[in-house]
Formats: sequence, structure tokens, C-alpha cells
Amino acid sequence: MGTVQGDVFFTGGANAPSTKSRRSPHGPLANGPGLMTATGTPYAVRDAASYWEPVWRQGRRYRGIDAAEAGAMHRHLGAGRGRPALDIGCGDGALTAHLARLGYHSTGIDCAPTAVAAARARHPQLDLRVLDFDSADTDSLPRSAYAVVACRLVYRWAADKPGFLSRVRRILAPGGVFWVVTSLHTEGQGPPRPWEATAADVELLTAQWSRVRVVELDPSFRCYALRP
Repeated sequence: MGTVQGDVFFTGGANAPSTKSRRSPHGPLANGPGLMTATGTPYAVRDAASYWEPVWRQGRRYRGIDAAEAGAMHRHLGAGRGRPALDIGCGDGALTAHLARLGYHSTGIDCAPTAVAAARARHPQLDLRVLDFDSADTDSLPRSAYAVVACRLVYRWAADKPGFLSRVRRILAPGGVFWVVTSLHTEGQGPPRPWEATAADVELLTAQWSRVRVVELDPSFRCYALRP
């Protein structure tokens, strides 16, 4: 497998560029959760809605998609030409809407009904559904395969990351792209903040793909374009 950061090509299996010796990333625009379970999340596997629904009711919002991130999507995902795309953990629908503007037939799913209601109010033309990707049968999705599966500020919060990635691979069409946007923990900056993916999280994320491309939006906020 090869790993690309910007225009530089790296080789060496699952070894994505190091997260060491970097400043703190830009996480969600809110304080992180408190007590964590053994899964590294504030909820057990298949229980995400019990946490995220109250969070959305309280009005939490997250880092918006800026021009650099939008440009990275355009370069690495390309024109949709009506192909299907799935946005896991769609929140207020910003990424789902951006995929639609790229020409994808996009569907957004989220475990929190309040988030989906906000997304539908902002983007009434989109297909937005209340669905927990971790607990729902993938047969309940509107399609069996997607040209793009995306998750933005979501992967860190998957209580069962190996299971999450297995489910993504199951629905990603041949030649498709798994698009992940995440904040990263940087060593030397104290203990990880709740929204930061660890080096182990990134190693798991980038393993067993034929191609990994990395876009560094700032020193500790990255996009990953992963191909089977």
C-alpha cells in the first residue's frame, strides 16, 4: 500500500504520516465529553444515540467545511455523475449537501433525530435518515453499495472501530473511496482531548487499503481518501 500526503508519495504498508511533534488539532467547536467507557467513547457499542441526541438538543455545532477541505474533496472524490454516496454521522447535513453539489446522489444518516431534523430543515431536497450505522443492519440502507462512503468527525467516536471499518468495506463499491475527516492527537501536547483520534486509531484506519491519500488541512486536522 502507498500513502500520499499532498503531492508526496509514501510507501510502507499502513504507515500513514506520523502524528508526532505537532500542535493541537482543531476539533469540534465545543467542549469534549467527559467520562469515557472502555471503548474510548462516552457510550457502549450500539448505544451512540443515548449520548448524541442530548448533545444535539443542547445545540452543539462543529467545525465547518472550509475552502481547503472542499478543494480536497473535489480533488480526491471527483465529479459524482449521479453515483451514490453515503454520509455516516451526517449531523446538520453539511457534508451530505457538499457531496450532492459534487454531483453524487447522496444520503445522510445519523443516530440523533435532532441532528437529522436540523439537516432536513437546512437541506429539504436531500435524502436524510435517522439510522445508527453501528447498530442497524446494512440491508436497511437505501443501496447495497456506494461509490463514496464518508464520515466527518465521526470515526473517532466509533465504539467498535474494527466493526465500523468492516461495515464500511462491505458497502463500498469496487473502485470506491472511503473519505474520512478527523482531528488527531499530537504527542507532546498532553493527554488526548476527547475528539482526537490517536496514532493507534489512524493505524487501524489506514490498514488494508490498496491506496491511502492524506490531505493535511492543518498540522493535526486531516482528510483520508482510502481505496480498496
